[in-house]
Amino acid sequence: MKKSAFTMIELIIVIVVAGILAVAMMPKLDGDPLRDGANQVVRHIQYAQHLAMVNDVYNAGVDWEKAYWHISFRTDAEKCYIVASDNDLSGGISQTEAAYDPLSKQYLYSSTSCTENVLNNNDLFLNTKYDISTVSLSESCQGGNNYIAFDNFGRPLKTRNASDFITAPCTITLSNGERSAVITVEPETGYTRITAIDDL
Repeated sequence: MKKSAFTMIELIIVIVVAGILAVAMMPKLDGDPLRDGANQVVRHIQYAQHLAMVNDVYNAGVDWEKAYWHISFRTDAEKCYIVASDNDLSGGISQTEAAYDPLSKQYLYSSTSCTENVLNNNDLFLNTKYDISTVSLSESCQGGNNYIAFDNFGRPLKTRNASDFITAPCTITLSNGERSAVITVEPETGYTRITAIDDL
């Protein structure tokens, strides 16, 4: 009776095919800094909206809208941002008024100069961490400042004014000079997502 078995050539072919399939199915290990930066910004916008709804600030006194949770982009050389609420209604944001990120265990705070110091969360420096050279907000979300605020229902606003709602899709474009990522914040719901990552 003849025994059937794999020949050495057949075994080698099976191993090579299995190796090719394994490489093809493996995720990219080098990462995509632009996408990572865009994902972080989306997550922090969603966190600002969540904090606004949980905090439920509404008509708490004079200038109460200043206490709206918001994300504020500082578009100078380092391209940093903060997620904060002006709780003391002073017009300025201190580190303790910034959101505390349970994921990184740091405040989502950076100074207005976007320079490294002990108070700053360096993850918020889009230029140095993700090589993002430009950050721009569309006209539909421009209210004179580079920030998006949320009211107690989670509705997005152009300013920290209770009636200055975003009425058209608001886009934030992050670019590294070669590619750009577009983040869209929808009016009324504040639903935020990455809508495009393209070559320039």
